[in-house]
Amino acid sequence: MKWKVCGMREMDNIQEVAKAKPDYMGFIWAEASPRYVGEDFVIPQAVLGKTIAVGVFVNRAVTSIIDLSQRAGFTWVQLHGEEKDEEILALKKAGLTVIKAISVADKQDVEGLGLAPDFYLFDTKKGKQTGGTGQRFDWDILAAYTVGKPFILAGGLSKENVVEAIELSKKYPIYALDFNSKVEIKAGLKDVQEVREISEILAEN
Repeated sequence: MKWKVCGMREMDNIQEVAKAKPDYMGFIWAEASPRYVGEDFVIPQAVLGKTIAVGVFVNRAVTSIIDLSQRAGFTWVQLHGEEKDEEILALKKAGLTVIKAISVADKQDVEGLGLAPDFYLFDTKKGKQTGGTGQRFDWDILAAYTVGKPFILAGGLSKENVVEAIELSKKYPIYALDFNSKVEIKAGLKDVQEVREISEILAEN
């Protein structure tokens, strides 16, 4: 099972988390987020090694994302706003792999989704908050997802429920698990020991 640690910001913390070798690491370019990396942030590729960097955005202009991807050094993007299919397709045409995040509260949120993104990410709906809620949605809702595209499972994932999430992949096309606020000491600073334990659990399962 592939896995991602999202909301990284502090350079020393990035270096330590990278040692656990997550498949993906997310960096947030959204000013409203407490995990915002800032406009001048550049992905430390030498630190990440084989870990793929993902730029995370909320309703940002396509041209701005493309320009930033070239300057900051990422080829995957994760969209948490109301981005339309034409925007997603424009990003893909520019050579970017696109994850479209969907906030989930009931089965209607996962029904009738389109084919434009490369992957979906299902996170917990909580008011206007776009990710990082630390709460888990009802996974039974996933039965209503019929598009068939692989998706990333997010929302309240931690070492306590990672085995249950892995088991869920026997029923649904889960591509990866996304860890964020439940493995944090504070916003943007991950508990390295917690991340290591998750890495070990994933390796054993």
